[in-house]
Amino acid sequence: MSDQVLGLINPVMALIFALASFLIWRRDRTMTYLLGFVAASLIIGLSFLFNHYLFLPSATANRLVVNVLSITAVATLLWSACTRLGQRAPVGIWAAGGVTTISMISLTDPASDMTVWLFGLNFYCGVMFVMGTQILVFADSRELVDRAMIWIFSLLAIQFFARPSLVYAIDGAMTSAEYRASVGHAIFVVSGAIGKLMLAGVVIAAAMTDQFKAFKSTTQTDSLSGLTLRNAFEENAQAMITKAGMQDKPVSVIVADIDHFKQVNDVWGHPAGDKAITTLGQVFLRTIRPSDLAGRIGGEEFCVLAWDCPEDAAANLAERLRIRFAQERHEGIGPEISITSSFGVAAWKPGESYARVYERADAALYRAKRAGRDRVVSNALGQIGEARDADKAEQHARNDGTSVKDESAQVVAFGDAQASLRDAG
Repeated sequence: MSDQVLGLINPVMALIFALASFLIWRRDRTMTYLLGFVAASLIIGLSFLFNHYLFLPSATANRLVVNVLSITAVATLLWSACTRLGQRAPVGIWAAGGVTTISMISLTDPASDMTVWLFGLNFYCGVMFVMGTQILVFADSRELVDRAMIWIFSLLAIQFFARPSLVYAIDGAMTSAEYRASVGHAIFVVSGAIGKLMLAGVVIAAAMTDQFKAFKSTTQTDSLSGLTLRNAFEENAQAMITKAGMQDKPVSVIVADIDHFKQVNDVWGHPAGDKAITTLGQVFLRTIRPSDLAGRIGGEEFCVLAWDCPEDAAANLAERLRIRFAQERHEGIGPEISITSSFGVAAWKPGESYARVYERADAALYRAKRAGRDRVVSNALGQIGEARDADKAEQHARNDGTSVKDESAQVVAFGDAQASLRDAG
């Protein structure tokens, strides 16, 4: 009776773990990696059932099912952990290794000797956990729960390498029937239960951490632009400045402002202005790097902190942002109208606070506005690129009798269009 109870410990724990992961996923279905943990738990539960009870007519068939299920469960578990951190899992390598392992150990008969099967499966699973641990380390997450997962994966890898040697030292060579009644098998079941408890704890903690981060993100993200709101942005910006000082990395600040934004709202209405804010936010998100910070810090004002980026490179980034936004078409505004933006850039100096370097970038933005808008001005380098000059465009139009055009975007600039509307009454 006690042997029957022992055999049910791991399957029941696996079922509970799968149910808990599924219920967490039901609350937030964007966390698709949790379905991998659900599948891994159910599969490993089945493998323990087949390992403890002989369901198939031969020991070889039963052991094959156990090994295939175990390898599949471990691969699914590691895939889910890697996917959660945005890391690519080498599924092809794992599958090839699994097929090779199964092919090699199936050449022996577990009914006569379990040694090759025991060592083969455990060694392969240990190698997989070592690879999974390395992938998680390369993800370089600073979250406590991710570091805990790395340690647990490392312990599980050690367990898989050490367990077959310990079992063999205690019981020696065994048949599959002798193995199920051995002390070594009891060690296998108990160590499996402990490993499952550790995994369940860290996975559920990771899921709860992700849900908390997602909730926090929604409260810190601007609904129009998709960028970080001012308070959270400034907190993150100061943290980046502090980190730059510790690592001796260059950081530059880019401040942007939509030109003639009040007139956009007055002429085409606030929905059109909202669309312009959304568009500029999307341009920022498509253009900056994952290591950079971007936020909406005012009505039509935006800011970027470019990590490991000197002022000249940041000014070039600002110029790309300016050009891409000018080329966008905006819902609710005529297709011939281009809304432009102005940018100021300044490089952080060691010892400066975020507030101080922002002031210098904002002063450069003010110079860009005074110079005619639709341009980038760097605090140290001056104007960048060939910004649009409305006065020259109007003179050119008068000389050749054509309409006022932005030669880079081939559309009427907003300032000119708004003036035309006023002249028309």
